[in-house]
Amino acid sequence: MKKIAFFVAVAALLASCTKWENKSTEFKVTGVWTGINRQVNIQALPFLDSTSTQSTTMMEANFMDNGGLTIDSAGTRLDSLGWAIKNDTILTLKNVDLGLGLPGAGGTTANLDFVIKTLEQDAFTFRMDTSLTVTVPGVPIPLTFEIAQIQRWGK
Repeated sequence: MKKIAFFVAVAALLASCTKWENKSTEFKVTGVWTGINRQVNIQALPFLDSTSTQSTTMMEANFMDNGGLTIDSAGTRLDSLGWAIKNDTILTLKNVDLGLGLPGAGGTTANLDFVIKTLEQDAFTFRMDTSLTVTVPGVPIPLTFEIAQIQRWGK
């Protein structure tokens, strides 16, 4: 009887020690991440080619195992939303407020899909590419803006 109990205990210990690389993407993302920086690239060639990098070291993202996501900055809760993983390569942020403080645009939410670029035990980088076409009065052709947002986080 002692041998059976010992075998069960050893099997449970081995199962819990599975390598991090073999864990699911959801497991790897879950936890508290600290911001490193956010980079935004905007192009409307040949008129505009801009890159802006903003430090986010005062931000914390808590990816909870129940699908909740809380973003804090210097102890102030900035946002509370949701997250999910699609196909092990896409991070979906759910119910992101797109109002951007514009009159009449408040309360507009969307799910945003980010491509996971790196996901290691201490490094997490994801990217979203967007294309936006705008018609400007007096300009004969519409302008197409290519926007890339890259977020880097660490543990």
